[in-house]
Amino acid sequence: MKSPISIGAILLILFFIFLYMMSCYYIGLKGKNIFSYRNKKMTTRVYWIIFWLLALSYIISALFRSFLSVNNLLTSISTSIGTICLAVIFYLIAVFPIVDIMRFIFRKAGYRGTTRNYLSRFYGNGITVFLSVFILIGFGAWNAAHPILTEYNLNINKTAGKIKFLNIVMISDVHLGTGVKEKGLDNMVASINKLNPDIVLFGGDIVDESTTTKLKAYSAKAFKNIKSKYGVYDITGNHEYIEASLQETLYYLEEGDVKLLQDEAVKIDNSFYIVGRNDPAVTRISKETVKPLSEILKNIDKTLPVIVLNHRPSNLQEAENEKVDLQLSGHTHRGQFFPNNLITRMVYEDDYGYLKKGDFNLIVSSGYGTWGPPIRIGTNGEIVNVKLKFKQ
Repeated sequence: MKSPISIGAILLILFFIFLYMMSCYYIGLKGKNIFSYRNKKMTTRVYWIIFWLLALSYIISALFRSFLSVNNLLTSISTSIGTICLAVIFYLIAVFPIVDIMRFIFRKAGYRGTTRNYLSRFYGNGITVFLSVFILIGFGAWNAAHPILTEYNLNINKTAGKIKFLNIVMISDVHLGTGVKEKGLDNMVASINKLNPDIVLFGGDIVDESTTTKLKAYSAKAFKNIKSKYGVYDITGNHEYIEASLQETLYYLEEGDVKLLQDEAVKIDNSFYIVGRNDPAVTRISKETVKPLSEILKNIDKTLPVIVLNHRPSNLQEAENEKVDLQLSGHTHRGQFFPNNLITRMVYEDDYGYLKKGDFNLIVSSGYGTWGPPIRIGTNGEIVNVKLKFKQ
């Protein structure tokens, strides 16, 4: 059962909505200047109606999800438009104040004549800024649609029964919906199979609040096509608990032969362990809490390699203390688009890539898909291929 939202949280949400509205109005004035009232077909009233529909389209899509459900066509269309508009406004809000400050400095510095005319023409009433942001968003959308392969070769200082090498394919944060749809899902499965994995591990957030029932059903059929010697495993991420239909998600994962691990460990071929952590967001829907790692591992044989799937790259000391050999995480998206990567770098000890602490190894993926705007700027979506070599 979801806990009620506090008055403080509501006031904070209202403050950010007000801040967003004021920022949008600032951008709207910049857009209006481009037309300069010379285009009679675009009256001021029509301009502002269209602008606010676009600027608020993401908020509108959230309302549609609440009242019409995620499977409604209007919800799907408004979400797609809203996420793109959100990215455009984000960068316009970031760039225009910088440009305005520079223009103010140039004026105060006394730039006149040819130089001032040149700068004015280049600025073009702001159209240069708009075009630059549109091009940047276009590149980001293309980049997000073309994930890369990232490979790691690690040595684990333990024997693993009869297994000498283990070829792992790990994918986190697919976020089926706005960015990754049926074709993207098929491409992902084909890419997995090309790597001939021994085991496939999903790191949570396969779905989010934009994932339709139809797409979940399609994913079940697609996941059945994954070829893996030891099977396919998944854990919950925070978005599995944010989206409204958790039981539906779990049903289609099971239909797709994906084994969900929630604070439990499984021994594979009497050779190594896969441990799946539950995400702390579980408290959003129940009184259940996340088990300590020590409790999950208390009955396992730690002389065998222990591989932990933890959606968030946090509490690393806990995994190190419990002699975990490898932890695979996601969640951060590496910020997804600049400058958010600067924030994730400050929040997490390791927000992306490889970290080694003694015998403990951590790999954090930037994720396969995207959340919100289907763009990646300064980061890449990825499939992670980890090749483990065990002690002989």
